[in-house]
Amino acid sequence: MTKTAAAKAKPRFARVDADLRRQMLIEAAIRCLAEGGIAAFTVDRISREANVSRGLINHHFDGISGLLIEVYEAMTQSMLAAGRETLFFEGGPEERLTAVIDTMFRAPMFSKSSLRAWLALWGEVATNPRLKASHRKSYDAYRRAIGDALSEIAKARKVKLDAEALAMTVIALIDGLWIEWCLDSSVVDRDSARAAVYAVLEARLGPLKR
Repeated sequence: MTKTAAAKAKPRFARVDADLRRQMLIEAAIRCLAEGGIAAFTVDRISREANVSRGLINHHFDGISGLLIEVYEAMTQSMLAAGRETLFFEGGPEERLTAVIDTMFRAPMFSKSSLRAWLALWGEVATNPRLKASHRKSYDAYRRAIGDALSEIAKARKVKLDAEALAMTVIALIDGLWIEWCLDSSVVDRDSARAAVYAVLEARLGPLKR
């Protein structure tokens, strides 16, 4: 058989299960975001990264915009899974709170590839109504979980505080430290970022288990 005939006989793209193909496209899209930001989130680049034909994005998702929503939700679920046994499941409020801080400042969450992908997505939230709705849903659940833990700790220690406001402050601080580390890791590292969050919490609640 000639090379030409062999090339024609061999399919360019492998046939795989639909769910696996969707997951491959989501993972490829996340890699594109991490490497090139939102400018790299294109049908051509994602298709090349996943080694699939361009039409499969429309076939498996509601176009490139639908894939963007799926990527955001997949990354959110990954974040929740990283802290599932700490913040969102059993354990005392202090243990849950301190555990989620540790989760946020270690891999896979605290990695530059993850942060670059999150930065690209956050930049789209303000202008994409569907992405904004997905973000609000996940953010509200995250804030409530932290707020509940803070409220329980404050009640046990007889400390008066606005648990929801402090939860918002903690989330904003974590996000800001992520960004600072991603921009210049010589300015802030994992240990100093973690310590900064504890400093804010302990100023209001007193010493926490670490």
